Amino acid sequence: MKTLFFLFYSFAAFAQCATINTQPLPQITCEGDSIRLIVVSSNGTFQWEKRRPSDAKFTSITNARAARYHFLSGGATHPTGSYYRLKVTLGKCIIYSDSVLVTLRKAPVISNFTICEKTLISFPYSWTLNGQAVDSIIATPTLNGAKIKAFARYSTLPLGSCILASNEVSLSVTSLPAAPSHSVKLVKACVGLPFSLNATGCSPSLTYWYNSDGLKIGEGSRLPLIASDSAIFRATCVKSGCEGPLSSGVKTAIYPIPAPPQNTSSNYFCSDVAFSLQASGGLNNIWYESESAKSSLSTATALAIKAISNTGINDSLLVRFASVKINDCESTRIPVTIRIKPRLVIRALNPISLTGERTISVPETLPLNGTPPYRITYSSSAKSPLGPFTSNGFLFRTATDSLGCSVKDTTEVNYVRNGPIIHRLTALFETNCLTNNYRIRINGCPMKTSALSVSKRYESAMADFILTGGNYTFLCNDGETDTLTLNLPVLKQPSSLQRKSFTSPICDADSASLSLTIDSSVHFIGWELNGHLFATDKIVRGLLPSGEYQSVFEENGCFYRSEKINLDRKANPPAPRLEKMGAYFVKTWSLGIPEWLIDQTKSYDTSAIRKITEGREFYVRAKWMYKSLSCFSPYSNVYYVDNPATYEFAVYPNPNQGKLSIEIAYEISDAEVHLFDLKGKLLDSMKIKNSSRRIDWDISRFPAGTYVLRLISDGVSQEKTIRKSL
Repeated sequence: MKTLFFLFYSFAAFAQCATINTQPLPQITCEGDSIRLIVVSSNGTFQWEKRRPSDAKFTSITNARAARYHFLSGGATHPTGSYYRLKVTLGKCIIYSDSVLVTLRKAPVISNFTICEKTLISFPYSWTLNGQAVDSIIATPTLNGAKIKAFARYSTLPLGSCILASNEVSLSVTSLPAAPSHSVKLVKACVGLPFSLNATGCSPSLTYWYNSDGLKIGEGSRLPLIASDSAIFRATCVKSGCEGPLSSGVKTAIYPIPAPPQNTSSNYFCSDVAFSLQASGGLNNIWYESESAKSSLSTATALAIKAISNTGINDSLLVRFASVKINDCESTRIPVTIRIKPRLVIRALNPISLTGERTISVPETLPLNGTPPYRITYSSSAKSPLGPFTSNGFLFRTATDSLGCSVKDTTEVNYVRNGPIIHRLTALFETNCLTNNYRIRINGCPMKTSALSVSKRYESAMADFILTGGNYTFLCNDGETDTLTLNLPVLKQPSSLQRKSFTSPICDADSASLSLTIDSSVHFIGWELNGHLFATDKIVRGLLPSGEYQSVFEENGCFYRSEKINLDRKANPPAPRLEKMGAYFVKTWSLGIPEWLIDQTKSYDTSAIRKITEGREFYVRAKWMYKSLSCFSPYSNVYYVDNPATYEFAVYPNPNQGKLSIEIAYEISDAEVHLFDLKGKLLDSMKIKNSSRRIDWDISRFPAGTYVLRLISDGVSQEKTIRKSL
């Protein structure tokens, strides 16, 4: 019986627990707003408990003993992220409501705002400037000290919203520094060698440098560089974190380092002879005494060396160094090595006595220290090298080795007359232009006849000689004759220099010139074209016909022709024609590649159609290409734009609240419109067809901010910046 009573008591005690009919709701609201937590329970005593983010467990809230609990949020007592629940006690039975989270939205906090002049000021929420609501604004010096306050709108739970205002701060606008200047605006440098660019006007602020692509490449008033291509660089001043405008810029002219010259000097020179060292490079040569010498010996084409005497038996070595310098870029130095040959020596002859014989037999001459074979030439105080002598005189010998080194000596000749002159000589001669020699027939000598040149003696029993040009003395071999001296002009084609203004085919409309430089003593006949006389002037110019040209001239009774010059001409295209196409285009009708001239500026776009928005005056000429040759037509008619278009497409309203209209200034068949954010991310696209010229577009689903709208039509891309407000 006791056992049954205990069970009945326990069941009765359990049945006395309270019941919760309505649970409290979690809340999201703004800090400082009133919070109401409501629990509906059948009966019992109540105690609200909370657990802040910093608490390890729930603790009782003082004086919170009702089913409803009302308090102001925020502060250290009720911070965001706190959990709340209701403890319901009935007898010995304790139950708890749901734990609910209270989340508080805090007011934005902004600090004193410092910004550079000309910067776009914008916030991700609404804000006021001196109490006036603004969306975005460009910073100017007049805004310095303006008051800024931000307002944030938050959604709340249960349904609703609240607006929180930030603290008010002052706007500080930092003026931009002026652009730096450049004392040197064109810097010349060599490929691969260091140089520097200078900018003044930023000190003590920073100096930033940018290349032509707008990429920052360095800092400092002096920018060291090593470059391979010419470019332009600009600098800015940066003061207090604000970067000013770009400077006018410094251009660089980067020149290649020339290849070193080649030694074009002879490998040797003769003793006791002044000479010059030669190297390729012409007027750009620099000569040095050693490879590391700091100062040069000469900047002439060749390096003149005084005569050096080598009295030894071996070659003497001489080294100098040469380089090429073009546009202040100098090549490496090359050694120019030559050898000075030993002095050439010939044994002296004893004095020569002539009695009866009036000519000298060629004496034997053996040079020393030279390089065989040797060439021995003679001259004398007589009319011809080896006589005949009619009085005492001298014999002069010159020995020249195979390298061109020579030596001279003099031998005394004593003459004794042996009889009277009994023969008188006359001569007949014929000129042979094809073989460049003469046939000489001597009359008046009954025996062998001799012909003496500077270095050789010729004999003929028939007194008939074939000789080249030079000075000759003829005499009978009996020793009792007079002498006959003939000066025969050297027969050879005179040296001439032909010049032409072309090296390859030229266009029909291009002028050409031919000229000939030749000694004034040579008789110029004229120019032949395809074998027929064309002109008698040494210089011909103008629209010369195509064909083969040769110059013809005469000297010493012989006619000569120069090398042939071939002139090849290519046709020029006819002039193209311009006409308007549609409302906004100009089209050219051309048989060649079109080359445009728009507002007197050459364009490298070879398309047949151009927009009239590109300029006021349009010309075009055609081009035909023959490998590397370009032949141009005359310019076309001019197309003049009377009323140029001021825009090609418009977007309005701007700023907008999500609804915008697009108007296109000219008719199109197909186009695309793209919407990008400022980071270049594509957000939306739309195609336009059937010559639509006004389109409405809804972009309200995107947040407020700045966007880029791009229209692409006829292969042309155009952009405009738009602003979407809250």
